[in-house]
Amino acid sequence: MNLTDLLSPGRVVVPLAAATWAEGLRLLLGACVADGRVRDVARLEEVVREAWPADTLSMGPHALLPHFRTDAVDGITAALGVAPAPMAGTNPELPGARIMLLIVAPPGDAAAYLQAVAAFARALARPEVVEALHAARTPEEILALPALRVVRLEGPLQVGDVVPPDPFALVPEATLEQAARQLLAHGLAAAPVVGPAREVVGMLSLQDLLRFLGPAYVQRVQGGESSEAQHGPLGRPADPRRILVRDAMTRNVLCVAEDESLAEATSLLANKPVAGVPVVRDGMLRGFLTRAEIVRKLLG
Repeated sequence: MNLTDLLSPGRVVVPLAAATWAEGLRLLLGACVADGRVRDVARLEEVVREAWPADTLSMGPHALLPHFRTDAVDGITAALGVAPAPMAGTNPELPGARIMLLIVAPPGDAAAYLQAVAAFARALARPEVVEALHAARTPEEILALPALRVVRLEGPLQVGDVVPPDPFALVPEATLEQAARQLLAHGLAAAPVVGPAREVVGMLSLQDLLRFLGPAYVQRVQGGESSEAQHGPLGRPADPRRILVRDAMTRNVLCVAEDESLAEATSLLANKPVAGVPVVRDGMLRGFLTRAEIVRKLLG
């Protein structure tokens, strides 16, 4: 599938008669509705009101990419407009743009949605594509542009296609002080905890560290040292040099398999309050999937 497969003549607006970003977005939303791509217009308008203009990528001075996820549409929907003059934005310090691309997708199509956003972003970052769009006078001219046809969306990805090998992991016998230093050194919000055979036995996050060490610190600051202040949630001394990872880690860990669909894993990470999920094969750690790894892969 290439980028033009996500568009249709009814959803390519040339010229886009808009003086502002908001006007351009309204016209592109109207094109999607008129083309029969929106199942619930009221729901779409509600999502746009809540997310606009935060959910908008600025592709330099030339293009804007508003993108929304909502069940108001049944599949990925894109609309493209090219204004005859730069549109004024919400931030007067940013230069205006003539190109606006709208992408709307249902929540369940998280991976395909990210792939579409990334593919269009790569295309609109190329000066020759911007020049060709500026020069186009009809929807048919835009849909015939070779530059949009050569940028293809990748086929269905699996989790194993994204995660790097040899992930960092903690061991249960490490102290919280050691674990905290390792997490910070690797720039991680969480890491899996593994046994001798690299089997996943838990997860430790910065949130877990705060849960154990935070109350004692607050009590010491507010009321000075006390015997009660020296104990964490399990009654053990709240000393990061003495508490072990196995005492603070989360034991019920949600894992994904290497051959699991990236779409399903992306949806999981988009809707669950977790920093990442261990990737396993036969229970053994093979990787650690984070939102950053997904975005890094899709954006190339």
